[in-house]
Amino acid sequence: MRTTKDKTRIVEIRAKHVLNRAPPGMGFRWSLNPYRGCQHGCVYCYARYTHTFFDLDPTRDFSRVVFVKTNVVEVLRRELRRPSWRRERVSVGTATDPYQPLEGRYRLMPGIIRALAEFYTPFTIVTKNTFVLADADLLAEAARRTGVAVIFSITTVDPEVAHRLEPDTPGPHQRLRVAHRLRERGIPTAIALAPILPGITDGEEALRAYFRALKAWDLPLAFFQPLRLYEDTREAWFAFLRTHYPRLVPAYRRGYTRRDPPREYTRRVSERVESLRQAFRVPLFEFPHPPDIQGVLLEDSPPTGRAS
Repeated sequence: MRTTKDKTRIVEIRAKHVLNRAPPGMGFRWSLNPYRGCQHGCVYCYARYTHTFFDLDPTRDFSRVVFVKTNVVEVLRRELRRPSWRRERVSVGTATDPYQPLEGRYRLMPGIIRALAEFYTPFTIVTKNTFVLADADLLAEAARRTGVAVIFSITTVDPEVAHRLEPDTPGPHQRLRVAHRLRERGIPTAIALAPILPGITDGEEALRAYFRALKAWDLPLAFFQPLRLYEDTREAWFAFLRTHYPRLVPAYRRGYTRRDPPREYTRRVSERVESLRQAFRVPLFEFPHPPDIQGVLLEDSPPTGRAS
């Protein structure tokens, strides 16, 4: 176990498996997370529950204790070699940010990108961190070989609100700038409006500013998602509300009796988002399909006939 200057405890572990089947309804079949826990510590993060598997506190320890799967590339390659692997899309960074600050030390992502591309496996990277730009060359090369997508999660384009919600992440306009640069490099990149926070980021003015920024940077929308308040996130979220938005506490207690907000709220905010997306002519992101695998494999195969 090591400790960084910011008091993050690092626990290096050896993983047995790294490709995990996603639950139904997630929009992808397989996930991969090189880390468990995240230094970004976004207060609304649904993945806090994963720390309970280690008897750690999801409120205090999620950003303070980060597990590093040091053998992730080795295990990934072994799993991709299996005859049963069908080259289905893999989502990288579903429960942690693969480009959180520790990636600067461990640099696990280059090996992951190379392995997925080598085995013609399409993949999506979900991140809030501009450090993904360090792997732009690898991603551009991988995009020529398989279906690659980079999704930047941006909750709001208001820098002050973003700093309250995500104090240890690059600002939203930095992310927009880097997303645009990746697209210029030929890497399919889009923005996720997630989560939408009732009473904080869901207003007409806030969403109008959001889509105005997407239009200005020529960036498509990947998806949007209202806040889902998982049980192990509630304590951190309500502590945040009491500090920064105390007037909203009663409404959240009424509205979030379960994980999801009321259906009527979801319907209203969905209509508002879609109306503004169309008004600003922001396109929906189309996830790239990999090339015909059989054709690619034939092109890569050495010639078998005799020279004439």
